[in-house]
Amino acid sequence: MVRVCPTCSNVDIDKLEKLVPGNLEVECIGECGQHEDKSFGYINDELVIEDTEEEFFESVKSMQ
Repeated sequence: MVRVCPTCSNVDIDKLEKLVPGNLEVECIGECGQHEDKSFGYINDELVIEDTEEEFFESVKSMQ
């Protein structure tokens, strides 16, 4: 399961949904304002913070 915030996770939700169809929750994850200019979210209940959206997507792929 991947959980990201639609406001502050800095990832394209549509691209992420295509990467993990049916395995995505888009909601506040309680990390607002803590990781500026980073892409982040929870992957299998582990907070993952990456420098770019592309790196975050790679982490999603490798942790499934």
